Order: sequence, then C-alpha cells, then structure tokens
Amino acid sequence: MRPIALAWDKYSDTALADWYTLLSQDPEEDEVQSFLELHPAMIPGGSGDIGPGGHHGSDAGAVFRRPKLIGAGRGFEPDFMWVTRSSGLVTPILIEIEKPSKRWFRKDGRPTSEFVEAHDQLNDWRSWFSRDGNQAIFRNTFLFLGEKYMNRPLEPQYVLIYGRESEFGFGGGHTSPDGVRYKRDQQRARDESFMTFDALRPRYDHSNSMTLTMTARGPEVYAFSPVYGTSAFTGEEALVLGDPQVALSRSVMMTDERRAYLAKRWAYWRDHERQKKDLNDIQIRRTGIE
Repeated sequence: MRPIALAWDKYSDTALADWYTLLSQDPEEDEVQSFLELHPAMIPGGSGDIGPGGHHGSDAGAVFRRPKLIGAGRGFEPDFMWVTRSSGLVTPILIEIEKPSKRWFRKDGRPTSEFVEAHDQLNDWRSWFSRDGNQAIFRNTFLFLGEKYMNRPLEPQYVLIYGRESEFGFGGGHTSPDGVRYKRDQQRARDESFMTFDALRPRYDHSNSMTLTMTARGPEVYAFSPVYGTSAFTGEEALVLGDPQVALSRSVMMTDERRAYLAKRWAYWRDHERQKKDLNDIQIRRTGIE
C-alpha cells in the first residue's frame, strides 16, 4: 500500500520532453545546471559509462553539484562530479557544461574562443590532480563512505558537454560537417569525453541517484532523482547525509505522499544502522528498492 514512485518509462519520457523544451528556449548555463541538479539520472558518468572503471557506481549513487577542488595551487569548481569505483580504481568524473547555444567552430573551421576556453578548464582540473597532496585531500573529502577505497589509485576523467548536434549536420553552418566533427574529436585527450547537450537522456542505471552539495560540515543531499527509492542499504548513507526533508521538498515529480514515505523509510534505515551492535553480525536483508 506504499505510495510508489513514478514509473521509469513515464519519468524518462516526461524528463526528456522537458529537456528538449528547455533547450529550444536558448537557456543560459545556470538554467541548464538547475535542471540537471534535479534530474541526476541525466548526468553522464555515474555507472562506468565513461572512463576505464566505475561500474560499482558512486557512494550513495550521488553526483556532486559544483564541488570545490581546494588544495595546492589554484582552486577549481566543476559543474558536476561523480566519484565512481571499481575493483582496482577510483574514477572521479568531472563535468563542465556551457550555454548550449555556444558553437564549437567558426564558419572558417577554426575553434571558437568559447570552445577553447571551455576545453582548457579540463586542463586546469588535470593539473590540480597532478599536484602533490591534492589526491589525498580529494580522497578525504569526497570518498565519504568508501574507506576501503582510500588506497586505490585515482584515474580522473574529464567531460565537456557543449553545443548542439545540429552544428554537425547539413544546415549547421559548415561546408564539411563531417570534417569539423572529426577535427573536434581529434582535440580530445585520452582521459576526456566530448558530447553535445542533445546526447543527454535519463539513464536507467542512474535512476536511484541523488545530487549532493559538499559543505564545510560534509555532504548534504540537494535533491533526489524523481524515481529514487530507499532500500536495506540506505542506512549507512542516511547516517552521513542527515535529514532529507529539504531535499525531498526540492525534488520534482514526486507526490507529497511519496516524499513523506521516503522520509519515513530514510529515518527507519538510519535508526537501524545506529542500532547495529556487532559489525560482524550477519544481517539478513530483503533486497530491492522501496
């Protein structure tokens, strides 16, 4: 009798329609950022879909919004960041977005200054990770549930989401669309991914995700995916992330009954985690998303 989440197919179709409506209105970067913060399933990189690893996903299925990279040298603030894991690697996925109407190339085939500047931000992040001590700072800050991953090597990946696919079709302003697409792809480094805003769509393997803000007190939930559900494994993250009420009120495409139910189950699994007496006890749990 519990209030159930929106069906995935309905959510996916609705979110994608809303996304293309937004793109058709020539949005500013902040408008795109705000939309994606409420739809983390649309943000690429959370499940091994980018880079050499990450198929174990991120802690709590979480993507950070505007995380601050602070350490030796200059500080930086990507627009989004997943921190994914696999058996032998930790793979931070750092993402830069821009105003979607910005173009990759001028009519003469030369890269636009906006593209050059956006691409160079990926170089800034790469240089941050290469400085002594910064990787240790990163682990201590962003691996908030992953003590067993603390000593595994970091292999960051850098993503630029930029422009529209229409630029690389006939009528997009280039005499050789395939030529400029090829030229764009040749500028991508081994640890980089380029994609247009048209490539983003809800991913089912990101469906149980959330958006976090890293504060001075630690990570806090900003919003839940509209189809998010708790489970028997929610307790550990609930202890760290605190009260979800504000994030649930901010989350979209949820009924009030669903929000109240998730808050109740979040508190239940948090309290269950607190009451565990012996970490060596065998825990019998029913799996599945509530």
